[in-house]
Amino acid sequence: MPETPEFTQWVRNYNGLAFLHPGWRLLYVSIPKAAGTSLNVALTRTAGIAFPGRFVESLGEESLVSQTIWDGAAGGRPMVDSLGDAEYERLMRGGLRHVFTVVRHPVERLLTTWSSKYLVRAPYYRARLGLPDPGLRRFESVEEVLGDLDQLVAQLCADPALVHRDVHLVSQYELLRRDLSRFDHVGRTDRLGETIDWLNGRLASEGAQLHEVGHDNDSPIDVEPSMVSPRTLQRIHDLYAADFDFLGFDRDAVGMTANLHDGLLPVLNREIEHNVRAEVLHSAATMASRHSGPRPDPLAGVATRLRLLPR
Repeated sequence: MPETPEFTQWVRNYNGLAFLHPGWRLLYVSIPKAAGTSLNVALTRTAGIAFPGRFVESLGEESLVSQTIWDGAAGGRPMVDSLGDAEYERLMRGGLRHVFTVVRHPVERLLTTWSSKYLVRAPYYRARLGLPDPGLRRFESVEEVLGDLDQLVAQLCADPALVHRDVHLVSQYELLRRDLSRFDHVGRTDRLGETIDWLNGRLASEGAQLHEVGHDNDSPIDVEPSMVSPRTLQRIHDLYAADFDFLGFDRDAVGMTANLHDGLLPVLNREIEHNVRAEVLHSAATMASRHSGPRPDPLAGVATRLRLLPR
């Protein structure tokens, strides 16, 4: 059965980086910070494409090798943007056989976005939101770390439109266009084994065997809601109220286990050092390559598309 014009246009316009395998007719619409890196790495390897392979040659801003999976053009990951218009239209007219996504508890998703992007000063994230950036930051206490979370959430509450500057902060309700009807499977990160079983069955029908799904983009630290100030936790609930209603998550059923303690601060501070240095080097490389036309930043491309979403 052919895909509807609305679904076809939505996938093309807003999901250019989504995994799309024409032979399997499989589409994976990944939600940022919901096992997307791990599943995309596994699916890419299942498709016979080496990872990290040529992905390490990516000129994007990612500071971790695992994150280069999102620069699909660098390594050849099958994705929506890999197809020309005519090929894409033919595929969608013929219909897809397997369409899935994976969602995550909204509090977990915000906490891991903060800890893996904003806390560790991943390149450019704080600047996108207009957050103060004093340069190289060294945390001396757990309280200082949690204060950094308070600052991010307060900034978002003061101007909720800021979430559209970073795809990791956009609500799942909005990313999935408020409609789950076309998905053959909607998984959850706390039940990822169910998604892996579903994928194994679907890929077996296509003559493929799913590569092992790892943990490819873990945060250096984890906090749990009991560590978060009541005011900040309530603000997170308010920011993502539509997600709770849309996806049916219990606000208090957060499955994270904290590992943050004073002894982990040196590890966190080293991670910050690496990312600050990565931003300096990436900025310099980008400026040096301008005369030949730099490659577009894939993350910025997604953010641009997301800003076009109806509010």
